[in-house]
Amino acid sequence: MKKSSLLLLSFFLSLPYLAMAGIPEDYYINVNGKKKAALKAAMYDLISDHTKIKYGDLWISYEKVDYLPKTNSQGQHQVMDYYNDKVFYFTGTGSAVSGMNKEHVAPQSWWGGGTGINVGCDLFQVIPSESKANSAKGNYPLGVVKGSVSYSNPRMKTGKDKNGDMVFEPCDEYKGDFARIFFYVATCYPDVNWEERSDVNVSFRREDYPTLKEDILPMLLQWSKNDPVCDWERTRNERVYVEQKNRNPFIDFPNLAEYIWGDSIDFAFNTDGSSSGGGQGDDPIPDFTTLVDCTLQSGLAPFFVRTYDGCEGEAWMSDSKYGAKATAYNLPNREADEYLMLNLDLTHSLTATLTFDHATGYNKTEAVKDTYFQVLVSENYDGVPEDATWTSLDANFPPLPSKSNFTSFVSSGDINLSAYSGKVITLAFRFQSNDNAAYCWEVRNVKVTAYTVPDGIESIQNSKSKIQNGIYDLSGRMVPWNTKGIVIKNGKKTLQR
Repeated sequence: MKKSSLLLLSFFLSLPYLAMAGIPEDYYINVNGKKKAALKAAMYDLISDHTKIKYGDLWISYEKVDYLPKTNSQGQHQVMDYYNDKVFYFTGTGSAVSGMNKEHVAPQSWWGGGTGINVGCDLFQVIPSESKANSAKGNYPLGVVKGSVSYSNPRMKTGKDKNGDMVFEPCDEYKGDFARIFFYVATCYPDVNWEERSDVNVSFRREDYPTLKEDILPMLLQWSKNDPVCDWERTRNERVYVEQKNRNPFIDFPNLAEYIWGDSIDFAFNTDGSSSGGGQGDDPIPDFTTLVDCTLQSGLAPFFVRTYDGCEGEAWMSDSKYGAKATAYNLPNREADEYLMLNLDLTHSLTATLTFDHATGYNKTEAVKDTYFQVLVSENYDGVPEDATWTSLDANFPPLPSKSNFTSFVSSGDINLSAYSGKVITLAFRFQSNDNAAYCWEVRNVKVTAYTVPDGIESIQNSKSKIQNGIYDLSGRMVPWNTKGIVIKNGKKTLQR
């Protein structure tokens, strides 16, 4: 959240020492040297064992945590509200403020309701809210409203996103705050019974890692970068620590989320900043980019079809409902060996991930998926599939058809392509069929996302004189020899500590 007024700033500057005391010594000592899932697990061990505030006592704590400097004629402080700019004042008695609710940032309906468990009464994620705004926010996930707006005030709005789903969008001033609350919830409560719902896209899964679903992570990481931690968040973090005896580490370390989910997952985290990844120092932050996003329901582009010997095929076709559909039922002898292919440039990508949805038909044995339906990648495809070297990718496959001849669509799961960073590759869905095994494969919603680095790397790699005579940052600027972080040294990306 950005500083929004001189009054608020002067209030922070006048806070007593305790409120701005900072991180207790050695509080984070056990997280040093860890990365990705291990780092998240270490943070869980640290913050999950905290004092539980009873749900009925939250207003008592709110009066100690969520007060602003402005007071009314009775000397009662104004309530801080992320959801509406209406002015409310605490009662001074620990009682509920008329016209306000206790709002769950991660909706309680996402775990089946109930405030008796810690996530239902955690001060970091259950905060005061004006009642009407709270009701409008409902159980919608965070998102960006692109369609019609159903409710709005200066601090939030609800409406449909680009996919037509209802979402809750905070104003830009608070987007980073909400992202860091979601990071906290995902880290502190991975074992909550997060539900899969048909009416709303729940943002969490019950799992140790990543817990936050892949479709929301890029947005949250970007929100956190665009709206950095401010004095109010730090102050509230200190106040909650007094009440609850734990902290939100994503406020203490604004780049922490990148080490757990983002551009620095391959680097160990240290609280002193000595082990750094993307997003630190003066190096440009890698951009999250969607390289491919296609339903395949209105054509196969950007994919193309080749047979085993390199000719155009007939089995793969586009279907307005099912996406790319492969069937050889009407072909002579039902013979087919066809690749639905895509050339993919990862030369500027640090990481890359493939996802898609698919369904199968008429297959009755488990062996089918390895023989007749294959997801492949090649580094040397040059026009004829049989001349290329192919590597199988591990995708989640649909279960065998049961009552009907077709399965329902399932997600492939995240398929990590980071091993091919810096290369041009070819992806392929290989479909095979014959008169004894004439099955069907349907593929849609293919997406490839990546963290990409600036084009400056290419110019450095192509300049031998620069490579031999200096060290450069990711944008192509020469930097001192002892610069910490990711640098270009001898033509390669290197982590210097």
